[in-house]
Amino acid sequence: MSKESELVAALTEEVTSSSGKFDIAGLITSSGLVYPLGTDTKVLSTAFELALRPTITSVAERYGYQVEEPRAQNFYPDFTLKPIGESENFIAFDVKTTYRKNKSGTFSFTLGGYTSFIRKNTPTKNIVYSFERYISHYVVGFVYTREVDGKSGEPRVYDPKDVGDVVLPYSEVDVFVQEKWRIAGDVAGSGNTTNIGSIVGNIDDFRSGCGIFKSEREFLNYWRSYGRTAAIRNYSNIEEFRNINAT
Repeated sequence: MSKESELVAALTEEVTSSSGKFDIAGLITSSGLVYPLGTDTKVLSTAFELALRPTITSVAERYGYQVEEPRAQNFYPDFTLKPIGESENFIAFDVKTTYRKNKSGTFSFTLGGYTSFIRKNTPTKNIVYSFERYISHYVVGFVYTREVDGKSGEPRVYDPKDVGDVVLPYSEVDVFVQEKWRIAGDVAGSGNTTNIGSIVGNIDDFRSGCGIFKSEREFLNYWRSYGRTAAIRNYSNIEEFRNINAT
């Protein structure tokens, strides 16, 4: 097993076996006031990312990597793991958060833009280091069930000693660590924006990487040539892409 594989296995074990680690009740001020969280996915995503930082840093250091976070907003990835003493062979870890959409427990994510750093002519656009300096790209995905009973995220302030009384705005948090290409889909993920969409599946699908691409190379070739709008696309799904490239 390679050092990278060992690191990913260790991180996966840490984030999936720590019961209660991601039961985040709220924000606390320096004066000791606790403000409960609401159900906004962006807020919860930030909270989960902050809770992940000590774990990913500890695991990275154990395997000889140092962790760097972006200095600019909206830059990819959330965590760059750099082998100590090297200027390439970086590993990207990006945090994604969503909630279950139905009783069957399926969900999906957006996996970043397809018109920025993955394109060969813009390898430094919105990314911490040039794209070619990374050898692997992983998603640390959080999925939860929304609790909308009217009590979660209620507009009141708690004393830290009463934090156990805070009603969480979510439940059943599941976490996975998977290579991006293994969970990517073949359609854009968010309306008119240029974001890669993931597969639609349950937590087991994401943990096992039940994607549609045969390799990372196929994933990159597909999304590098995917048109910004339907009017200029030469293909709209993986079958059409393979048919074009088979001729």
